[in-house]
Amino acid sequence: RDLLDVLGRLRLALIAGAVPRRRLERLVELVERRRTVASDPRLAAVLDEIDLRARVELAKFRRG
Repeated sequence: RDLLDVLGRLRLALIAGAVPRRRLERLVELVERRRTVASDPRLAAVLDEIDLRARVELAKFRRG
């Protein structure tokens, strides 16, 4: 549920045109926790994709 809440808030932030760095960091934390208990390979793949995209966005913050 926490992960879905963060994703929902992130979606709204994207629509508004501003993604808070802290929200991305929280998303990475939640994905890391969920990945350890994900036994379904499809779910693990989705979590990997979310994690990669969040880390790319965080790297943009650090670069800019």
